[in-house]
Amino acid sequence: MQQSTALQVSEKIPGSLRPTTSYDTGRYDNSGLVDPVCMKITAGLFTTWLDPEPEYLPRFWTSQVHPEGQPYFAWAGPLRVVTEAHLYRPETLHEIHAWIDYFQDTLFALGRKTSEEIELFLRLEDGGCAYYFVDHSTRTQFWLESFSTDDLGLPAVVSISQLKTVLTELYWMHVEHFPMHVRPMSIATLNEITSIFSHGFCDQMTSRVSTFLYTAQQCKDFVAILKSCGDDMENGHTTWIIARLCSIVAHHRYITHYGQEHARLSRDQSILYDPEQKHRWISILFSHLTFKTSDKYIARLDDAFVDHLVYENHWEQLISDCVQQWRRAGGVAFGGLLLHIPFLALNFQSIALVATSLTLCGMSLASSMLLTHKYEPMQRINATDAMNYLDTIQSPTFKFQFTALAFSLPQALHLWGFLILPINYLLLVPQYLSVGAAIALTSLSLLLMMILYCITSEAVHTALPQTVEFFRRGARNNANESMA
Repeated sequence: MQQSTALQVSEKIPGSLRPTTSYDTGRYDNSGLVDPVCMKITAGLFTTWLDPEPEYLPRFWTSQVHPEGQPYFAWAGPLRVVTEAHLYRPETLHEIHAWIDYFQDTLFALGRKTSEEIELFLRLEDGGCAYYFVDHSTRTQFWLESFSTDDLGLPAVVSISQLKTVLTELYWMHVEHFPMHVRPMSIATLNEITSIFSHGFCDQMTSRVSTFLYTAQQCKDFVAILKSCGDDMENGHTTWIIARLCSIVAHHRYITHYGQEHARLSRDQSILYDPEQKHRWISILFSHLTFKTSDKYIARLDDAFVDHLVYENHWEQLISDCVQQWRRAGGVAFGGLLLHIPFLALNFQSIALVATSLTLCGMSLASSMLLTHKYEPMQRINATDAMNYLDTIQSPTFKFQFTALAFSLPQALHLWGFLILPINYLLLVPQYLSVGAAIALTSLSLLLMMILYCITSEAVHTALPQTVEFFRRGARNNANESMA
């Protein structure tokens, strides 16, 4: 919650003053509408014969156009100022100058000198004005009073050095928003950001758990773009490119605790305090009910959301894998429904078991279709939207247990259905074969299931060598005792 400033505002100033940040400039909140009309094109318009008279701006003011198309205005007076207020309106220009005079008087009263390195951002609001300063020499954002990070809507930090990382990100966002009038970036800055993305490229290629937020191919593309900027450093578009990537890197350094005592060195490393999961019995229950399928989904969801961070490529891979698994489960469930045709065609007595397995396969098919319908469009959402979604569905108490249960329903339901289906077939056998043949067939089926379990069970593979070694030792001991 942002608070109003405690600075003494002159009675001549219309409204109150409040601090803001580059996060909260309202840049992308413009809801104004335009109504194009037909206009007469004067003969020879926009030629050397007839160049229309430009709109008037007072001394020191220049009009700039951001690469995205948003106009803004820069004042090169004793105090450098930028604003997106439309200064071609006389009343707006007058109000901006009133605030500039106020800040110049305030800085003089505080004994603060202005320079070309200090720049003031002003945003006119209903009932007042929002502001912040940037220092181009230190590449930080600052204000004329002391505020907590919570007052300014900034994230929590663990040290003063991490706070500077946050303020540096705000600075680069400012340059990204107003790149056309500032001094060109230095070659040293270009080389530094190029080296950072080159490191990210190498890290992504050589590590499965790299913390860098872009894939190897994306890093390669960024390096190529940055290298092409070296020939046109005077261009404001080049300034915008460097500033945008520098702000991204600064944010990445904040979330990885770059330079802090406990830095995040791998994507799956948790460094933030998180209370232990309660009600573990629910997880155990769900694990047994879903044949441990829910455990796999919990592991995948936890891996994709370590410390509430989401990497876009890992989110995309997670949802893509889930959709493929749900589709396969739906296909198997549909095959299970077809296997029930003999029971519907014959006069089968145990209709309750048939209805149970039929219902389970049907629910498996339905759940796979619903989950695929919901999550297939979510494969291409960005990391921020994915993070917000996972933060919404994660329970503070149960974490992802219920989400994992929902994800595992297509597989778990058809497994339960196929567990009951062979029983139905075995009950059908005595109607057409002798009791002995039915018992033999049942025994053979159980034996095959036990063999399949032993082949695929990790527990059996782990215990078997130990069991063999136990009997070998027993045999050696008996042999030694006989010889004695």
